[in-house]
Formats: sequence, structure tokens, C-alpha cells
Amino acid sequence: MTEPGSRRQDNAAYDGGTQNIAQGGNVYNLNVYPQAAGPTEPAEAGSGRRGIRALSARGRVLAAVGAAAVIAAVPATVLTLRHDTPLKTEKADEALPTPSSSPTPSPSPSPSASTPSTPSVAAAAAPQPPASPTPSATPTRRTATGSAAYPSQNVLCTTIWYSTAVPGIQFQPCTQAVSGTGGAQFGVKVQNTTTGQQVVTVLVHGYVTAVPKDCQGHRGAWREIVIDPGQTWYSDLAQCSLGNEVKGYRVQSGARVASGSASDAEVENSALHYAQGFDISTTGKATPAT
Repeated sequence: MTEPGSRRQDNAAYDGGTQNIAQGGNVYNLNVYPQAAGPTEPAEAGSGRRGIRALSARGRVLAAVGAAAVIAAVPATVLTLRHDTPLKTEKADEALPTPSSSPTPSPSPSPSASTPSTPSVAAAAAPQPPASPTPSATPTRRTATGSAAYPSQNVLCTTIWYSTAVPGIQFQPCTQAVSGTGGAQFGVKVQNTTTGQQVVTVLVHGYVTAVPKDCQGHRGAWREIVIDPGQTWYSDLAQCSLGNEVKGYRVQSGARVASGSASDAEVENSALHYAQGFDISTTGKATPAT
């Protein structure tokens, strides 16, 4: 109902508002609009609401200033860290996950391919039996050259053994003269003092009053004389003899000994040694030379 002279009461609410009617009948229109976001401030009237809004604004300013101070202080704090101090991170003891790579399956060995087994260390260290020494090549043994020892009478040899250029070979020249025959024989005996066979070349001459004479039975040197170890070879006295031409002269044997492969020149250049001699009278009597 509307009293005379009063304003017309509008009971309609607009734009989604809510109409409240007080006890006195006065109608207040309070349009409430939905806010987009943020907390709803308490609906207080007058200066209280403004104070809250001012306080909120001041708090925002202080919060902003504090945040700026914190932000400004962070770099200074970071700058004061020692370079040798490791930075700690949460769960530092946990290993970072690494992408697992699927192992490539190795190809199966072929059944036909045989893999040689590796010998164990114990087997390698096992003592091995000593290897049998390789036998040295045995030199071909040759047949020794035969000879006959000189008789103990009417033969004069040097009392010493003369050395030669062949190791272990030594010799003694010898002279034979028999009274009443008017002749003389000349020879040499060669001794091998080594433990193996030796091959030598021997040259003998008969000397008549210091003049060399060729042997009548054997001219030149005896070659390829093979002498066994510890044995003595004797030249044949009968192959080097002189007859009646020695009467009235002194006769003696001269000999040279060289290696089995020596040339004629090497034999001639080898050492010459003489045997003890005989003086042969004109009647053919042989007397040892003094």
C-alpha cells in the first residue's frame, strides 16, 4: 500500500540483486554482484571498511618491499659462498637414474668352431723334463795309416819331439845306418797327442854332408797320413834310402810335417828338423856322429 504524498515504492530487484524490506517498511536495494576472484571482504559499513582496505593496501606494500629485500639479499648470499664448498641438493646420495641400454646379445658360437682351452697357470708353471741334448755330429772315422816301429839298434832319433803347426802333432827325425853295408836309411816318426784322429803330410829327405838327397824309394811327400789318438806313425825307412854313394860322408835325416791339406809350397815352408847322424867310412863302417 502507498500512502498519499509518498514516493512510490519499487519492490523490484534489478540485475540479479536481492531486495530486503526493513521493519519500518523502507526498502533498501542492495545489489550484490559476483566477484571474479579473491577473498570476500567483510561487509562493514563506514570508515571501518576503508581502514581495512587501507591496511590491506599497506600490507601489500610492506610485503612487496620485504620480498624485494629478500630478492636483493639472495645474490649477496650466493656471492659469499666459498668456491670450494659443494652445493648440497636434496637426496644427494641417490644416484640419478640413467637410461638403461639393452645389451646386444652376443652371437652364439657355432657348434663346429672349437675354442682351444687356455692352459691354467698351474699347468704352465709345472716343471718340464729337461730336454735331451742334441748329439753332436760324430766325425767320420777313417782307417789309420799303418806303419811299423823302428828297430832299437842302428837307428838314431832326436831326443826331443818337435812341435808343428798342427795342434797336438809332434815328430822326431831318425837315421839308420848298418855297418858294412855302406848305405843309410832316413825316416821320421810322428805322434798324435790329441783325443781325435789327425791327418798330416810328411816330407823326408836324406842329407849327405848337409846336402839334401831325394829318397830312392819314395819321391815327394807322404800325404793323407791318418794317425789315431795317442798313436805314433813311422815312415818306411826302406822307401827312403841311399847306397854306396854315402861312403866317406856324414849322413842324417831331415823332415818336415804339415797338415793333411797343405800344398807342396806349404810343406816346403814348414819347419825343418834334423836327426842325429852317422859318419860312414870308406869301408862302410857306420859310426854315430859326435
